[in-house]
Amino acid sequence: MTDIKTSVKKLDNDRVELEVEVPAAEVKEQVSKTLKKLGHEVKLPGFRPGKVPRPVLVTHFGKEAIHAQALENALSGWYTVAVEQSGIKPVDQPEIDFEQIEDEDKSYTFKANVQVMPRPKLGKYTGLEVEKDIPAVEAAEVEEDIERLRKRMAKLEDIEGRPAAAGDFTLIDFTGYIEGEPLEGGAGKDYMLELGSGQFIPGFEDQIEGMEKGQSKKLKLAFPDTYKPEELAGKEAEFDVIVKEIKERVLPEADDEFAAENSEFDTITELREDIEARIMKNREAATESDFRRRVLEKVLEDVELTVPQSLIDSRAHQIEVEFVYSMESQGASVKDYLEQTEEQKQAFTEHFQKQAEAILRQEMVLDTIADIEGLTVSDEEFEEELRNAAESMGKDPEELLARTTEQGREQDVRDDLLRNKAAKLLGEKSIPVLKKAGDAKEKAEAEVAAEAEVEAEAEVAAEAEAEVEAAVTDDK
Repeated sequence: MTDIKTSVKKLDNDRVELEVEVPAAEVKEQVSKTLKKLGHEVKLPGFRPGKVPRPVLVTHFGKEAIHAQALENALSGWYTVAVEQSGIKPVDQPEIDFEQIEDEDKSYTFKANVQVMPRPKLGKYTGLEVEKDIPAVEAAEVEEDIERLRKRMAKLEDIEGRPAAAGDFTLIDFTGYIEGEPLEGGAGKDYMLELGSGQFIPGFEDQIEGMEKGQSKKLKLAFPDTYKPEELAGKEAEFDVIVKEIKERVLPEADDEFAAENSEFDTITELREDIEARIMKNREAATESDFRRRVLEKVLEDVELTVPQSLIDSRAHQIEVEFVYSMESQGASVKDYLEQTEEQKQAFTEHFQKQAEAILRQEMVLDTIADIEGLTVSDEEFEEELRNAAESMGKDPEELLARTTEQGREQDVRDDLLRNKAAKLLGEKSIPVLKKAGDAKEKAEAEVAAEAEVEAEAEVAAEAEAEVEAAVTDDK
């Protein structure tokens, strides 16, 4: 179909008209395919399926009917090729103006009137002054990492001569009952429970505090009203518990020996320096991401753009589907979401619509900037992105590459990479107004915001890795 010729005529209100000329050879091929298919389906006396001569088929069905069927089979494909050739981005179904094929030995022409993605009217997008944090790492943050490593390497040692207290580890046997009947799944032997960890229902761990090794006790509790499964919610229960051992966590000293045994470094100083460097690297990336977000927000303030409602509706639906899938993957009850009141449904709909419009505005602006600046994505960059994504997900790169292409997701990945390039360019062409970051809490909040921006970019630009993961999910 490479010989199809397409011309584009701009109309009002973000609409274009495609005039598509299909060469005679392609028309004839489609008619032949239709005849072949009909020949296998039709049963005519004296002929085996698939062996009916062409003239007999033409006489049986009629030339007009055959041409009509061929056109029905081929028109959408011809339109798709025309869209790809023209480079337009339709946002809705086209209005196709066509007539039936009269002569399969001649070229065939049809027109398609379609609404396309509106082009934003940009204001100033270079030389903008935008606030940017100066990344820093506090000593307390490094010590928090050291403390986490010490806890992972800690040993549990038996406690003698005192009862269990918060923070201790108790080895217990327990059996639960409701109204005197054993609770299904409510029993365990040699279960190691950290008191204060919140692993059991409220009150369970609190009542074990103060028990001594070898002591038995009957705990009287109630399941929370919001407990899942629902049949246990609010019900009173009893648990027979035996404390068999009490242990406490003993942390190793943070010294050179500790560093040598639990890292690639010989001294605790070297380990601290490495931790600080890793935190700084992540913080610098988060700071840069946050800076680009601020730049894009400032660019968007000076943009004239009306997003078509059909696009907003489509993207909002996609966001809702992804939201429901996320709920399911996290074990949340989708049933409660689906059984909302009309008022609740309306609130969610409005939320998804606003989110969709914001994402689409960002996409359109980044696409326009990429076009103006002549940005492109090479095959090497596309393949590298997929290989990196495959590595992060533990997938075979070649298989992932092939499946992404087969499922038609290649353009989504390329679009995302192009938008990321545009966002990077905006940052490079802006003037950072440096400011010292606040305390550790503020920095942590900034990092959370930056991480949220990374997730937003995944939606804003159909982020490459998100698209790849979607392909893998489909594969499952």
